[in-house]
Amino acid sequence: MSVSLVRCDDRLIHGQVIVRVLKTYSINKILLIDDETAKNPTMASIYRLSVPSGVKLVVFSLDGAYDAVEEALRDNTNTLILLKNPQIAAELFKRHPELPKEFNIGPMSNRKNSKKATLYAYLIENEIEAIEELSNMGVKVYFRQVAEQDEISWEKLRNSLIGGKK
Repeated sequence: MSVSLVRCDDRLIHGQVIVRVLKTYSINKILLIDDETAKNPTMASIYRLSVPSGVKLVVFSLDGAYDAVEEALRDNTNTLILLKNPQIAAELFKRHPELPKEFNIGPMSNRKNSKKATLYAYLIENEIEAIEELSNMGVKVYFRQVAEQDEISWEKLRNSLIGGKK
């Protein structure tokens, strides 16, 4: 299996991803799965131009990504699946049960009605619900910007974000 990392980062491609995450996981291909970006050829092109040479970036909508994810699961290319939000992740893990049962949440911007999960990740209610769904599916959900940082597990944060409900 060659999906090296499934990661959520609401900025998608930026310095931390390019410089550190790609190097840490020896990434050769990025599947960027985001409906908005897939509909915007200009943004998709900007993202493609921003990755280092030797790294292929392909942009898909969630519905258009199925075959590419299946191929990534079978080929020998170290692939990063990059998403903008946990709701897409929940759907992706349902559609592709063979994905590695780990989901990394990186930076998520502070937005209206969001709750602080970590110093760099703020979540709105439907994102919290999607993370809980992923956890209930047996996916290890953790927060970490770069590999040098300690992981912060969903289990450690969940009570402060959703209370004792399980």
